[in-house]
Amino acid sequence: MFDPTLNGVIAQIEAGKIVLPAMQRPFVWKDDRIARLIDSLLRGFPIGTALLWKTSEMQRFRPFQKDIQSDTGIIIDFESDRSSERYLVLDGQQRLTSLFVALAGTYDGKKLFLDVLSGVKGDKDPGNVYWDCRFLTEKEAQELNRWPRPVGDKAVGSERAVFVKFHDLTRLPAAKAGLIATREAMKLRLTPNQTERMTESYLQGATILASKTALQIHLIDEDAAEPMPVEEILEIFVRVNSGGLVLQKSDLLMSLLDLKWNDIQPELYRSVVEINKAHPFNITRDDVLKSILLANASETRFDRLVADRGRVEKLAAELPQYLPGVRDAWKSLTILLIDDCKITSERFFRGGHNSLLPFVLYLFMNPHPKPAEKRRLVVAIYVALMSGVFAGAEARMGAFARKECVNGKPFPLENLCRLVAQYYGINSLEMLLRRHLDLTLNIAHGGISLDNNPENLQRDHIFPRSTLEAKGIPDDRANHYANFHFLRDKDNLNKSNIAPHRWFGKPGDQPAYSVADLKERLLTHDMLQPGKFSTMLKERSMLIQERALALFKMESVASVDALFDIPDEE
Repeated sequence: MFDPTLNGVIAQIEAGKIVLPAMQRPFVWKDDRIARLIDSLLRGFPIGTALLWKTSEMQRFRPFQKDIQSDTGIIIDFESDRSSERYLVLDGQQRLTSLFVALAGTYDGKKLFLDVLSGVKGDKDPGNVYWDCRFLTEKEAQELNRWPRPVGDKAVGSERAVFVKFHDLTRLPAAKAGLIATREAMKLRLTPNQTERMTESYLQGATILASKTALQIHLIDEDAAEPMPVEEILEIFVRVNSGGLVLQKSDLLMSLLDLKWNDIQPELYRSVVEINKAHPFNITRDDVLKSILLANASETRFDRLVADRGRVEKLAAELPQYLPGVRDAWKSLTILLIDDCKITSERFFRGGHNSLLPFVLYLFMNPHPKPAEKRRLVVAIYVALMSGVFAGAEARMGAFARKECVNGKPFPLENLCRLVAQYYGINSLEMLLRRHLDLTLNIAHGGISLDNNPENLQRDHIFPRSTLEAKGIPDDRANHYANFHFLRDKDNLNKSNIAPHRWFGKPGDQPAYSVADLKERLLTHDMLQPGKFSTMLKERSMLIQERALALFKMESVASVDALFDIPDEE
């Protein structure tokens, strides 16, 4: 008989009776969300539902994680056997894992502790947490519990806290919890009000796992004479996961492929970890899956694929052979992006990673490009990223990749540029640089190096826009790429409309910009002087274009412009 209490559910998870099917995505909740779930539980709120499928059919599954490492890449390994009946979780994985971690495991090596003097409603907003739950080490808990607080402690003046392991509270005998709390309060010399709070917390913790209503459990095939077919179980999984952590079309496709390609998820996730290792990009499972589909000359739009279950079944048999080559192609591309393109941040992939997929396919087909070919690839990558020709244009990207990127060397750079000219009217290096300010500034800076943290850099007008507007300078000149540079966010505080010759000489509380700092931005002190805006714009535009030519390894602006020429129709 299934035990629906929280205590029974956790015990069955620990015993390996309740497990996660292969179709489930990894655990993604953070420690603060786990703490918020426990706050809801302690306040008597319902914490949702869990949908479990009872089956003795051989299904691939994985046990619940109870020790979570937030900075570790996702690795999934599955088991399968017919040894006994199990309950596979179709919905509620995040909540169940959170409960398991809070009660029996760790998060980043820390146990969940509860301040047993917290929980008072007071004048708190109902949307705030009442109970102070934190993942702590034993030492951290001891420091927080010190009373009176030593002189110089940053927590001096704060209320007293008594952090106790949440697991220990839930293991107290309910009949004796109040007495145990009173004795502990006496040892700690708590006030009557604090003793009352502690006693309530102990009683709450001792009885909380007996609840049958906090988490609603729904069972499928618990007493079924005719078990539900796995195809219908999959459909249930898709439908119930349409809320919360939204099940995307890619998840449905993965679930369908998973029925035939037994190791698809662990293999893809292992590939993602390997691709991203020591690189600043966040290449995803879906990126790799799309690349494999391209290598197979297949449709990449997930919504169209899932509509043809027969086609998906065939793909499951065909796709595994492409994974090693696609993984190597992604690794080659990330190295090319960093070493040759000087691109080191996700912020430059406007519209996601779709623009990178044709290059992955090309490197899959041509895994060892020579230097001359790499130069073409650098130009092509910048053209694709700066124009956004493939961003949000799945059909266009797929058509170009399947038609143009599978015919061997060289990369079809001219055809890509003509495609950009056709769709966006871009026909020159100048227009390309105007199209994507972040990437243009990346070129201007010779690849972002400021603090090695490009995510926090801000675009900033060199000559303040408000001042230029007051002088009647048109927007296209005030907002020209040559009037921008990258600025640390801390440097941009209170910058306002201070004239550049003054601000660069005294940027708030920061040191003045040196000649070397200005040179990195392709600026000089003379360019920043009053009345020099037009001169700065002209000179810096040329310097940025020269730096682009050096990056592209091309001889002249005219040679770049010629790439966008569309031949006259005969």
